[in-house]
Amino acid sequence: MKPKILLCPLVSDDYDRAVRAIRSAYNQKKHNLLFSVHVVINSQDDDFIQNIVKYCKFNNIPHSVTESDGTPSTGKNAVFDVFKESDCTHLSQLDGDDLFYPTFLTQTERHLKKYPTTDVLCTIPVDLLLKNPEENAVLLDTGYYALLWGIHYLYWETVSKIGRDSVVDGVSTSNYGRFVLYSRKIVDMNFRYDPTFIVGEDKKLHYDFLFAHQKDEISYWFTSASDMWVCDRMSFGTQKKQSNTIIDGEYHIVVDPDGGETTKRLQEYVTNLMIPNRTAPGEIPVDYCPVFLQHHEKVEFLNEFLIK
Repeated sequence: MKPKILLCPLVSDDYDRAVRAIRSAYNQKKHNLLFSVHVVINSQDDDFIQNIVKYCKFNNIPHSVTESDGTPSTGKNAVFDVFKESDCTHLSQLDGDDLFYPTFLTQTERHLKKYPTTDVLCTIPVDLLLKNPEENAVLLDTGYYALLWGIHYLYWETVSKIGRDSVVDGVSTSNYGRFVLYSRKIVDMNFRYDPTFIVGEDKKLHYDFLFAHQKDEISYWFTSASDMWVCDRMSFGTQKKQSNTIIDGEYHIVVDPDGGETTKRLQEYVTNLMIPNRTAPGEIPVDYCPVFLQHHEKVEFLNEFLIK
């Protein structure tokens, strides 16, 4: 069956960023994939819901309003439910404060041609939009900054670790990457996000995927592609609200807003699920891929796209 990708912006607040995410889903270039867009509106803000529904209806964009309990997991599970009812072979869920690069489907098509049995694809590098300058960041026309990768061929020391993952010893780390593609097998096998993990729901699911990969039930891949999506660190999303942690005057996501309880729960879960000395991510293959959007092209795209 020829792949057909469902691009699902998951929006919960911040109308301008939500519209930006939706627009980026339609702004795909240089690919031959079939794809469709479906906006999942998972919010407790009635005004936001009404405005996004109005936007989608006006632009003839398929959309669903799903029940929200305020957790990221419930929204992401709602995206799985929408995918399950679609005619698409693969899903990409995008957080509503982030955006796709126009080469997202270019990279997706390339990967699926080489590795058509992939069930989960996760990007290691991430391009960032920032409020304040950092080393090597580029000042954009909007007055904000972008920290952008210019090469995909690096030695990924963290994800190449073999054996024992730090979580087994109660040491918390950030996510190894961001899930950008799921096959239909993932929903058929009923993988789900855990809504009791307000922060770290992706990390918990990572271990479920790793364990299934070890049992040869799914094919789990990392990719070195940085030109698939952009993370907006300036937004004030659900996880920042839940973390409620201010550093240098700005809100940040912290792994353990409850004093370490999240790590303890994850440690117990992983230890009971897997062999402790096979919990590290080094068993997951890495697809080292070409750069389809060069550094200067990323800057040009962001300067043009963000001002609209």
